[in-house]
Amino acid sequence: MTTKEKLKLYFEQGDKPTQDEFWEWMDSYWHKEEKISQDSLDLLTKEHFMYSPTDNTELLGIAKTIVFPEGIKVIGSNSFNYVAIFKNYITKVVFPNSLEKIKSNAFSLQHLSGSIKIPNNCKVIEAGAFNSGSINISELILGESLETIGASAFNLPGSSSLSNLYIPDSVKSVGQNAFAIPALQTVSAPAGLDLSTAGIPSTAVITYRGGTNATV
Repeated sequence: MTTKEKLKLYFEQGDKPTQDEFWEWMDSYWHKEEKISQDSLDLLTKEHFMYSPTDNTELLGIAKTIVFPEGIKVIGSNSFNYVAIFKNYITKVVFPNSLEKIKSNAFSLQHLSGSIKIPNNCKVIEAGAFNSGSINISELILGESLETIGASAFNLPGSSSLSNLYIPDSVKSVGQNAFAIPALQTVSAPAGLDLSTAGIPSTAVITYRGGTNATV
């Protein structure tokens, strides 16, 4: 595949790219409607060492960062959950803007850290999608089109750094224990959204936009 550096040379100020150069540029990228081969998908996975969360001198195995390609709309049930026998650790995921749904238990029991960002086109996160005591994130960004959050979707008993949560106005339903995150201190939610069974700790302050503050 032609490098970006070479492609840029075709389009410098004053240049007149040829047909072949235009085609070379277009062929260097995937169209959202093209099916991406498994070999190409492998290029979107980066491996690194996985260390114990309590001892940085203890090596647990190999972990992965997965960058999902544009064009992917659905991540299937149980597709990336952790299987102990294979030790398929995943510590980071980058979702495409095209994503519309994350199905049940897609990343259950995984070891994500840092942040989880749900893109704006995603409307549904099914039950248990990120249900894991080994996920320890400091940031959860929910897309502005999200409508349904299933039971235990973000049941993260081991997440000790996630203290603030913003639930977009688009959200219509939140399942039981969907946000069972002990470290939560503040939650901002749209007025009228029922969070009574969402698992939010009783010490957290919930601010309903257009409404009042509450605790659960």
